[in-house]
Amino acid sequence: MAQKEDSVKDFYDRSYKKIFSHKGFVRYLLESFVRLKWVQLVDFDKITLEPVSFIDRLYKKKEADVIWKLPLKNGSDAYLYLLLEFQSGIDRKMPLRFASYILNFYANELKKKTSNKLPVVFPLLLYNGKQRWSAPRSIQEIIDIVDPSLREYALRFKYFTIDIGSFSKRSLIRLKRNLIVAMFLLEKARNEKELKTVFGEIIDIIKNEADQQLLQSFTDWLEMVLKREKINEINLKEIVTKKGEHTMLVETLHEILIKREQKGIKEGVKEGVKKGKYEGKLETAKKLLAKGYSVDFVAEVTELPVQEIEKLKERLD
Repeated sequence: MAQKEDSVKDFYDRSYKKIFSHKGFVRYLLESFVRLKWVQLVDFDKITLEPVSFIDRLYKKKEADVIWKLPLKNGSDAYLYLLLEFQSGIDRKMPLRFASYILNFYANELKKKTSNKLPVVFPLLLYNGKQRWSAPRSIQEIIDIVDPSLREYALRFKYFTIDIGSFSKRSLIRLKRNLIVAMFLLEKARNEKELKTVFGEIIDIIKNEADQQLLQSFTDWLEMVLKREKINEINLKEIVTKKGEHTMLVETLHEILIKREQKGIKEGVKEGVKKGKYEGKLETAKKLLAKGYSVDFVAEVTELPVQEIEKLKERLD
């Protein structure tokens, strides 16, 4: 189980890190999900990706998730530290952990000795777990202030959180339509029914995206999703980038959800029917047939003969 969770986390780390190494997606993320005045000051045409590594005593060598230098229109600079958090559990020590990354960044900046003052860093956590993010968002919350006179001496640090799962489909659709919103809508769709409700929005977003580089990056991300779902026979290069092929894209997304749903049934139902009696297998077969699954798929899951499933289907019809 731990190995499976690690592979899923590795998938998200790699795919999202690649996405947010593109300035267009960083702009979409900040403008859509960070409603703070300073975002309006960013000159997004001039932002640059920072290749930074840190040495940390606690975490040994830590590659920075994604760090962007953000020139502001008033002539100064800010930095975005984007931490991608896709592990299964909630890290209650996140304020301390995140603060250590920022301190390492500052230690690296001091070595450059370009200014007497350090630049401001905006710490942004992007989280995509099933549980809602409930960890403290500031160091002050995990420090025991034994006396009010000590409060002003306590460390102060707070990070901004984007919890993808906390957004409803309706709230995402109401946002400015862009490829980040499309990605989040896809992530939230857990079954075919949910995906169908957002098909139109996703297709419209793709159709209206003029930046071919962004579309290519979105395609690469979607291909990684396909590989994770073990759908290898579909070539997305000619689907997403050709604006007339939206029907093929819909069919592709449809297939992703079908594969995901069937995989869940195989892992859950099949384990149960192995231990069940013959009557239990028949009951499971009836339910799957009623939902429209193929005879071959039902036979594979229930381990009943194909001929028997065919007869059962005839009686149900």
